[in-house]
Amino acid sequence: MKKITYLISFITLSFISCTNKDNEITPTALPNYTLNLSSESEFQVGANLGLNYFNDITVGVLNYSSTNIKLITAANVETIIIEGTDLKNMTSTSTIIRPSAIDNNSNKNAIDYNYIGLGQIIKAKDNKIYGLYHGEWHDGSILPGNVPGFYGSIGLCTSSNGGTSFSKSSAAVIPNIYDKNYDNGYADGGYGEPSLTFNSDSTAVYSYFVDHNRTGKGVNICMAKFNVLSNGTPDFGNCYLLDDSNNFTNTIIRPKQIVYGIMGSSDAIFPHVTYNKKAKKYFMVYTLNAYIDFFTSGRPVLSGIYIRTSTDGINWLEKPTQLITDYGIPFNTTASFTWHPTLIYTNNDQSEGYLLYSKSTKGIGQESHKMWARKFTVN
Repeated sequence: MKKITYLISFITLSFISCTNKDNEITPTALPNYTLNLSSESEFQVGANLGLNYFNDITVGVLNYSSTNIKLITAANVETIIIEGTDLKNMTSTSTIIRPSAIDNNSNKNAIDYNYIGLGQIIKAKDNKIYGLYHGEWHDGSILPGNVPGFYGSIGLCTSSNGGTSFSKSSAAVIPNIYDKNYDNGYADGGYGEPSLTFNSDSTAVYSYFVDHNRTGKGVNICMAKFNVLSNGTPDFGNCYLLDDSNNFTNTIIRPKQIVYGIMGSSDAIFPHVTYNKKAKKYFMVYTLNAYIDFFTSGRPVLSGIYIRTSTDGINWLEKPTQLITDYGIPFNTTASFTWHPTLIYTNNDQSEGYLLYSKSTKGIGQESHKMWARKFTVN
């Protein structure tokens, strides 16, 4: 069960902004379009399904119509589908992908041996559905709360039957210069929590993910791309990582961190990115784990779910907006937390939809985290 992915170390310093001070960027003008949460109350999605510890990754949309909604995400250690007539009436659930250990895979080094979470998906011109999964291999270390430590890898899932079933790659499709045997001094390592979306002209698939390698950097959001072939098929066999000069390279490097917190005070984690047709910009919702809140104010102030926008999907220069204020990870057994945000659009021009996220109101020791929703408009 992936409930928390960080050991917490605290270094006293002033919290100035949500960027590294030595790499601070002056925000440009505010975007013409903004995302605004509705004043209507949030509601729990799938409250009667009996699911625990979900959504534990982004949320993918297999179908969204006036009479049927089918979503894909992760609960506990497995990938599931939940279905219903609308978000307030989700009536069925089924497991579609299990980690290798449950599938009796004898390869104990499988990248998804202990956990597999598929969420956000894309539908390509070849009539296949693609998604990047977060896989975990547990090394026996223990995080706070007796949660297993892990090495994260990002693999590929493919469906040729509309999402009824998925095949999964056995190898990571986003390469890492550090393997699972590298000791970074913490119980979490590798890459994880991927998001993927077609770029604005569908010539490439952009992927955003979290770098857990640490080693001189915080746990923050990086980027890679996969080119789309002339027949409309994404080429997941060739990964291009974003370097520090904003160039994509197929050399295996440690990619540039494009959205980040202050080293020693906060981390930017759990991205979900879409290209919004109305705003003509990329929207990224993500969690800011401002763990300095826990040690200073004793309550969430800077922590929570944020949104940033970008004109090219690479440079996220505009000032972030805090949508929800709450702790970003479960710090202890009693504090609430809200994480893993996803934007789902409900009309063709993408001016309306829902912000989905996972939260525990009483703390992980008293209740498991569940999926919640709030309406939004883009105007």
